[in-house]
Amino acid sequence: MLSPCFIESKLVWVNSMKMKIIFSGLTLTLVVVVLGLVPGLRADAALGAPASVVRHGPRDLPRVALTFDDNFRNERALPALQTLQDYSVPATMFVVGHYVEVFPEVTAKLAAGSFEIGDHTFGHLPLPPLSWGELRREIGGGTDAFRAATGLPTSPLFRPPYGHTTGRVLEAAGAEGFRYVVLWDVGASDWTGVSASTIRSRVLSNVQNGSIVLLHLSAPHTFEALPGIITGLRDRGFELVTVTDLLRGKGGFLDTLASGEVASAVERMAELRIMSGYSQDYFGPGDPITRAQFAKVSVLSAGLHTGDVGAISSPTFADVPLARDREGRPVPYPFDYVEEAVASGLIQGRKDEDGVRRFYPGETLTRLQLAQIVGRMVERVRGYPHSYGVGDDDGAVGSDGIVGSDGGGFTDVPSYAREDVNRVVALGLMKGYSDGRFAPWARAERGHVAVVTSRFLDLAPFGEE
Repeated sequence: MLSPCFIESKLVWVNSMKMKIIFSGLTLTLVVVVLGLVPGLRADAALGAPASVVRHGPRDLPRVALTFDDNFRNERALPALQTLQDYSVPATMFVVGHYVEVFPEVTAKLAAGSFEIGDHTFGHLPLPPLSWGELRREIGGGTDAFRAATGLPTSPLFRPPYGHTTGRVLEAAGAEGFRYVVLWDVGASDWTGVSASTIRSRVLSNVQNGSIVLLHLSAPHTFEALPGIITGLRDRGFELVTVTDLLRGKGGFLDTLASGEVASAVERMAELRIMSGYSQDYFGPGDPITRAQFAKVSVLSAGLHTGDVGAISSPTFADVPLARDREGRPVPYPFDYVEEAVASGLIQGRKDEDGVRRFYPGETLTRLQLAQIVGRMVERVRGYPHSYGVGDDDGAVGSDGIVGSDGGGFTDVPSYAREDVNRVVALGLMKGYSDGRFAPWARAERGHVAVVTSRFLDLAPFGEE
């Protein structure tokens, strides 16, 4: 059981802070100070899948993550943090929002130490009995408070008070944007007041490859035990890492590790520099992608990008301005990529009621738009005929998944886009749902775009299939 961590004064709830993000190329630009490391953190509940519980990392690497709760009691927490800094230990801290506000010296020391910061709720209340609204207010309160106090990023890692969790808690954590609920496989019960030697012995006796060790900054003797724990682990050949580095194992983005084809496609897109992550740790596979971003992806994957920025004097769209750097040189994104996509016939845009042609670069790309652009890539870049995949019944996809087989098909695809949809489905680049829907107006997600683009790269030119 974890330390009770009683709250000394009346709790003040931190409201769930909603965030907006914009993109520059495929690199995230933060527009709200409190936004953490990962876009979508504390995002809309409908967009979050339940968080996954982890108790340790991969067992095949000699890595250990030291984690700490309870960011209060200056006389104990500050020496512990100083020891971690002195020994250059990249530990992970799970902060309580109330303590962030009440103990500014500890907060400042956390910020100065460049530690990884995860969430431990706002008030350290037991979560299972709380209502849905109370869960939403509690979860994320620690990282919200830390970002507000320091302006520094946090990680989408959450640790429930006392380690108590339920399915509802996991759902609420996911709704608040947290990817993982981090528990532990090695605990020293340091909060009970046991001696430094006992704490050290319990850690060193139970640790193994991939262990997540639970300690408390505010426990009576943890700061005294740390030097022996650190040197003992390193003497045994363990590398001390953050939880994020531990979970990532041998590489890859932390949020795509268990995603199968998505993980492979994302890694491939990153290696080819067609798409990029928000950082070395996170890709955001479930996040939307804008029309301008996919214009860049389509041009790069089709091999159409050149080094020169063209069409400067005659832009196609009124809403895609040409940006320049400090020396006045034109910046390729988004202007040049959009113009190259237009010149290649991959995108079209539309005229508004005043007859002005616009692209709406910041709008979220839909599945239908993705299918249309990829369908044009198949035709114009890989050389497939326009009629490819279109059956006798005007391209309907049958119940067996074969175009034109029995007059069935995606009833939700508008007629003007049916040929493009049928083409990409027939080639296996995209799929519909088991209930016969294509969901054309659903947003295209970054992970899905990576998969579709990777499949396109593997598509042989027409006649060489």
